[in-house]
This record gives sequence, C-alpha cells and structure tokens, in this order.
Amino acid sequence: MDETFDCLVVADPRFAGGSTAALVSDVTAMSALGLKIGLLFVRSAYLDDSRDVANTKALALRDLPGVTALSPGCRARGDVAFLHHPLVFSRGIEERARLSVRRALLVAHHPPFRSDGSLEYNPVGAIRRARAALGISARFAPVSPYVRAQLASFAPLVVQSSMDWPNIFATEDWPVLRAPFSGNGPTVIGRHSRVDTLKFPATGAENDAAYPAGPDLKVRVMGCPVEALKKIGAHPQRWDILAFGEEPVADFLNSLDIFVYFYHPGIEEAFGRTVVEAALCGRPLLLDPRLRRTFGDLASYCTPSEVASAVDRLAANPALARQRATEVRDKMAANYGSQSLGRRLELIVSDKGVRDRSGAAASPGLVAHKLAGHYRRRIAGGTG
Repeated sequence: MDETFDCLVVADPRFAGGSTAALVSDVTAMSALGLKIGLLFVRSAYLDDSRDVANTKALALRDLPGVTALSPGCRARGDVAFLHHPLVFSRGIEERARLSVRRALLVAHHPPFRSDGSLEYNPVGAIRRARAALGISARFAPVSPYVRAQLASFAPLVVQSSMDWPNIFATEDWPVLRAPFSGNGPTVIGRHSRVDTLKFPATGAENDAAYPAGPDLKVRVMGCPVEALKKIGAHPQRWDILAFGEEPVADFLNSLDIFVYFYHPGIEEAFGRTVVEAALCGRPLLLDPRLRRTFGDLASYCTPSEVASAVDRLAANPALARQRATEVRDKMAANYGSQSLGRRLELIVSDKGVRDRSGAAASPGLVAHKLAGHYRRRIAGGTG
C-alpha cells in the first residue's frame, strides 16, 4: 500500500540561493504545523557539474519532526505535492516515482524569460517532464506577480494557481534589535547579497550614486565583488565591506538605518527575499523600481542618482520613518510570516486555478518565436 502524507515535497538540494531558502522555510513551517511530509530529493539534468554539491540546510530537512525521506522508485500519496523550481524539471530528473495527490504545484521561483528576452526554460516542457517522472500533472504556483505575468504568456498550455505562493519567513528569526536612526553617528545605509556583479548596478557611476558614502553617510555591504566593481569604475573602498555571511544577517540588517537595494539590468528578481528580511528587521526600504511589482506601496523607490536625496528625506523625519517601517513590518509579517502557511495550504488545495492570459508579459507570436529559439539552442547543445 502507498504511504500517505499531508504534503509531498520534491526538490534538488544542489540548487542554491533563494529557491533553497524558500524550500527550507516551507518544509520547516510544515513540520511546525505537525504535518506528515514526504520529502524526495532528486537530481536535475540542469545541474551536471561535479562542483554542484547538496545544500546542507536542505539535507537537514530530513531530520525534522514529521519528515520522511523518500527514495527513488517510491509510491506515495498526499493532499498536495510541491515541486520546487521549474529549472529542476526543465531538462528532466534522473529519478522516477509514482505519486498521487489531490493537487500538484510546481513552485515557480524563477521566470521563464531572461532579462534579454531569451527563454531560460520551457514551462510546458517542465510540466511534461515532471509528469513523466512522477506521474502527476502539476500547475504552476508563481512566487510573485512578476513571475505570474511571464507564465501567463504560455496560457492556455499551462495552468497557474489563482493565488501566488511567495516565500515565507519565520518572523522570530528577524527581530528588531535597534530602531533605525537611533544612533548618534552618521546615517547608515546598506544591503546584503551573494558575491555577484549581477546583484549590483551595471556601471561604476550607478554604484557610487546608489551607495554614496561620505562624512554624514556610512555604507555597509555584506557580500561584495570588490575587484569587479573597481574595474567598472566604482569605489567600494569607501564602504564598510563584510564577507558574505561574516555577520548573522539579522544582526547586519539591524546595524542599518535604511536598506538600499539596486541590481543589474541583466537580471530580474523573481521575488526578493532580502527585501522581506530587511523589512521584518524594521528597516525602511529604498529599492530598485523594478521591485514595485512585488512589494507595491510597502517600500520607497527611486533611481541610483536619487538615493542621496531620498536618504536625506527619510533621515530628516526619523520618527515618521520608524512609524512607517513598523507598519510595513506588520504587513510583511501578515503576508509572508510562517504562521500564514496553514491557511495558504487550505486555499491552495481547493484552488481551481487559472488558464487565461490576463496580464501576460508576451504575445502568443513572441512566445512561439522564443520557444523555437530555445529548442534550437538545446539541439545545438547550448544553455537554456
């Protein structure tokens, strides 16, 4: 007889970054709810480099209460299955299993289109390969409105859940340890991210403008490609730079008065975990305008050249900035706190889904053209 679970979770533990952080948060919250979870780790053909090793935090999920590690070839039943990340399934997985669920969701941590308009993965193919390997027909659960708009371009060939499945956070891990603008020294702005030039603006001038260190403004950055930024004319030596992970992230965020985040035009942020982390730590948010589609009125937005004046406006009325940050923190906790998971699970299992093109980012003709180009690259052995 097939073993029965509340939730089945399928993921490749070698994936890094926000998708694995989201996987860990989801399964940890499911365990805290007392759910019975079947966890199947797979190997995706998308990662074929021996340097890709399993994330230790992902592997540790197998030791949580209520979690059963499933083996390839297993048979299992459940109310809902979460398949994490389309890229895991876009080129197929090595393992096979026979799963049976009321609802199967492929959590879309990443949009199908790259910032240059090329196709990174074929959503239709990802669903088809997941079905061939696992025996279940999944619909997409996008992590943000931005990802939803891109996936809508492939309707009616794919179905999406009518509700997004954004990242969740254990709010107790992100305390407010210090009120912003409560120090006697200069205003402190900053950001954290992995060490990647794509996580920073494209030019030296934009980096200097976005993080304008001076006598009255201190910049703290945790995770910074220093030499690469110097090569494009930026001056990161003016900043207080920490190695990625040098401080606990919550402690680092609490050292800031304002969280300032801009990134390269060559990438798109599907969600923005670092933004939520900063907000939960009570930091005012000053963000790249592209993040408005996810966070709406929960942040302030400007261009890099407008940062200095925006910081001055916030610092001129610290009481108002602190009040606003508290209001945003409460809304972020309500939207993304792990306590919301139980209700979200109830809704997603009974959700009827959508198959229309409302808000689609690309026309049918453009999608057909991009799919053809994607197929040609794959046949030629290229990426994507």
